[in-house]
Amino acid sequence: MDDLDALLRRFDAAAPISRARTPPSAWYTSSAWLEREKERLFRRHWCVVARVDQLRRSGDHVAGVLVDQPYVVVRGDDGALRAFHNVCRHHATAVASGEGRCEELVCPYHGWTYGLDGRLIRAPRLGKVDGFDRAAHGLAPMHVRVWGPLVLVSLADEPRDLDRDLAPLAARLPPDDLSALSFVERRTYRIGCNWKVFADNYLDGGYHVPHMHRELAGKLDLDAYTVESFGRLSIQSTRGGGDPRVGAAATYAFVHPNLMLNRYGPWLDVDVVLPIDAESCEVVMEWWIDPTARVDDAEVERQLAESERVQQEDVAVCEAVQRGLRSIAFDTGPYASSEAAMFEFHRGLAADLER
Repeated sequence: MDDLDALLRRFDAAAPISRARTPPSAWYTSSAWLEREKERLFRRHWCVVARVDQLRRSGDHVAGVLVDQPYVVVRGDDGALRAFHNVCRHHATAVASGEGRCEELVCPYHGWTYGLDGRLIRAPRLGKVDGFDRAAHGLAPMHVRVWGPLVLVSLADEPRDLDRDLAPLAARLPPDDLSALSFVERRTYRIGCNWKVFADNYLDGGYHVPHMHRELAGKLDLDAYTVESFGRLSIQSTRGGGDPRVGAAATYAFVHPNLMLNRYGPWLDVDVVLPIDAESCEVVMEWWIDPTARVDDAEVERQLAESERVQQEDVAVCEAVQRGLRSIAFDTGPYASSEAAMFEFHRGLAADLER
């Protein structure tokens, strides 16, 4: 613990960006550091786990694992959306898997059965257990929220005020407008870099775009690129050149700690990055499109292919950065003036990890 506290103090969050240095490379390579992030960061913030369109009907559910914590989100018979720790109260087996529809949540191990509201309904052949309180053995709840087309959960006892944190984004990208978009496709990428490397790459204020994404750079007015920071939210934006995908403008929003929303033309792209271990991560990327846009199937496939190419360019550079972070020749670096959003991300990390 003392070593981690010393490592935290090596990042000066109070320095102006002109004098600040990036976090030490151990923030990106240490397994012990990642465990602190799981405890003090991911278990205290809202994280996207599903789409609203996956949970329309009674019994619809989505199950997964959020930084080692199994969850299930389910639509109840009363229409309410609920989230639970996906752990049977008998011997800890998951009571749901993947995505589907059910009338009850049934543990496959011993048949303990829970209602869609989390209540324990049946505990077969349990017999007499002194002091057993059925009401106290329902599924443990999580906080759940909907924002636009996204479903988020929080593992915190008292989660942050999501509406307050996202108010500047809602003014720019109204969630009701985003809810009207049609889901297109989801792809998952396993990348050989620390999860923060992927976030840093996103938050450099377009610094890498003319070098790593030359075709995309030709469709953006990089001289008009702006970066705005709002605490746990940053918004990067610029004008587009009229390309069918980019349109007249592009907006890139980062919601602390791991959500990225990209809005341009008729498209919305959403990235969620989660750690696998200290030096690898998973990125879930989903695409939406304005249903009123005159875009045929061939154009959709072309645009997805273009997006995939940009994603693979980012994968390549992020994995190269991770190799460099293991070098004895590198520990910290300066910030470019365009990297204000990245600096704010690191300052937010430091504040979370200090608590």
